[in-house]
Amino acid sequence: MLDLTQVAAGSAVECSRRTRAEPPRDHTTMDTPADRRRNVVVWDFPVRLFHWALVLLLAIAWSTAQGGLDWMRYHLYAGYGILALILFRLMWGFVGSFHARFVHFLASPRSACRYAADLVRGRHEAYLGHNPLGGYMVVLLLALVFTQVTTGLFATDDILIEGPLAHAVAARFSRLATVVHTANVNLLIAAAAVHVAAIAYYRWRFGERLVKAMLTGRKDWEGQNAPAPGEVSLGRAVVLLALSVGFVVFIANGL
Repeated sequence: MLDLTQVAAGSAVECSRRTRAEPPRDHTTMDTPADRRRNVVVWDFPVRLFHWALVLLLAIAWSTAQGGLDWMRYHLYAGYGILALILFRLMWGFVGSFHARFVHFLASPRSACRYAADLVRGRHEAYLGHNPLGGYMVVLLLALVFTQVTTGLFATDDILIEGPLAHAVAARFSRLATVVHTANVNLLIAAAAVHVAAIAYYRWRFGERLVKAMLTGRKDWEGQNAPAPGEVSLGRAVVLLALSVGFVVFIANGL
């Protein structure tokens, strides 16, 4: 006759063995063992070069704007360089490596709001490239910088200094461009300050080395899926940058 007590005991032992042999799977990235972490490529060289060259030229543009008339020539040169970089980055956002493309780091507004809500609650989901808020910050900074340099092309002080295209538009439009150029720089500085503060916060709160990643192009990744950046064509980048510089030179000469 079947002894139910022995069957139950045997089942409990077998269950215990399976539990010890098959530990529960953890899909979170925070508890991933150190030996499973990988150092993966995130940012390609053209993106990194663009980023740091833009930081340098923005600093030069701002400082020379404070130096008076003697420095305005260098202010214009810095503006031309910034415009060439922005034009290059806009094109690279469509034909660059995986994480450089807008389609791969621009999340839906709903995703960005959800990410922001989780961040407020102290929850953090790691992203290999830009997180949803970071993607929108990139677009905002690009838009503000683009606005700054394009309005500078038409700006004038009606005395000595004017952009290379100020003569090609009506005086009313040139004055409007001057007003926007003067006001927009404050928005740009504020956005840049938020950007830097966010980088510092992620380093302090979550241990993410975002500056190091933009210097080396690599991140220590604990997730399961790490999209390969793909082959980066430096030749294509050089061609796009040359086109951007050529266009800016054409504009600088007053069309």
